[in-house]
Amino acid sequence: MSSKNYTIYHLHSDLSNGITNIDSVTKYNQYIERAQECGMKALGFAEHGNVFEWYHKKCDIEKAGMKYIHGCEFYLTNIDPLLKKFRDNYHIVLMAKNYDGFLEINNLVTIAAQRDDKHFYYTPRITMEELFGTSDNILVTTACLGGLLHKDKRKLDGIANAFEYDDNALALSEANNTYDSLIENYIEWLTKNKHRCFLEIQHHDVEEQKEYNQYLYKLSLETGIPLIAGTDTHCLNKIHEIGRKMLQLGKKSHFEGEDDWDLTFKTYDELVECYEIQDSLPKEVFLDAIENTNTLADMVEEFSLSTETKYPKLYKAPEETFVKHIYDKAKKHPYLNARYEWSELKKWLDEEIEVYKKTKSVDFMLLQEYLRDREKEMGVQCGYARGSVGGSMVAYALGITEVDSKKFGLNFFRLVIKRK
Repeated sequence: MSSKNYTIYHLHSDLSNGITNIDSVTKYNQYIERAQECGMKALGFAEHGNVFEWYHKKCDIEKAGMKYIHGCEFYLTNIDPLLKKFRDNYHIVLMAKNYDGFLEINNLVTIAAQRDDKHFYYTPRITMEELFGTSDNILVTTACLGGLLHKDKRKLDGIANAFEYDDNALALSEANNTYDSLIENYIEWLTKNKHRCFLEIQHHDVEEQKEYNQYLYKLSLETGIPLIAGTDTHCLNKIHEIGRKMLQLGKKSHFEGEDDWDLTFKTYDELVECYEIQDSLPKEVFLDAIENTNTLADMVEEFSLSTETKYPKLYKAPEETFVKHIYDKAKKHPYLNARYEWSELKKWLDEEIEVYKKTKSVDFMLLQEYLRDREKEMGVQCGYARGSVGGSMVAYALGITEVDSKKFGLNFFRLVIKRK
């Protein structure tokens, strides 16, 4: 067994099913466990069109001692005003180099899902212009045979049909010209950004993939864009592969051309063996492409997330302001003053105030006070209370609720306690 390893970044779990019909039956944590067993140093998911569960993936990957790579396999579209809307949907994998890239990818996922501007069409999509507008905080691979660089009949027919010409030969000719122009612009952009872009070869032992690998190798020599070995993993193992096919049959779903692809999780040695069997590239070439997965992982900067509560800071001294507002409003509150002695009321309020401070909820309560005050000024109807906040005398004093919790015997500690 080789002591070498690589990084899997083009990886699909059952969370890709939220965008496609059935793409995987494997849970993301099953991949993480297997990657940890293999001694991998980094791992990334590239779900179709989404970043579902990214936070839990990040936490679990890092807990397993690996670097988290934040990514997504986007669908790329060329929105052309001369063409009717159609499903071009070219695949491309984008990954975050750093925290700014993480935010950029999440924003692109949001943009891709917009339905009122031709972005979403069967699947969420980003435009060529949006891809070309990405910053150096985004790392790019050209993905699978579904990517733009792989010119095939299905893609050309889609463009030809979008022209809506009566002359099929003319439509196909225009489609060829349009597609060639897209590829030319795409390669030009990839070349300008080759410091963060990779041409993705894959190991599937099918003629179409072999020819595409050879095309990418030639393109790499011409442009200097490095090759990278993407696995396009969809299944943990052969059993999961069968499960995926069974579900696809049940849903009458089928992805053209992939019947002979090997979409199972590979160790380093298994991946090398696949390329040796495929025999489409010189050994030193595919070994360099595999090593470039580690190069990509090294380019990714780890980032941490603050788990502290985050509420708007309305005041420079929130705790002092909080106490002052409570006391001032309580002393002027007609019902509180009529029902309770100040010494007794202050004791209840102080007890709650300490809990709000301890649980770092002061800014939240000040925000709620501000909102209720503005609503009342604007004549907006507000409810008396909602849920366990009705048990808080502080909320009553501040005008957040209109429920006297002591009168009705309500329990403040159902809302919040110090240890939470």
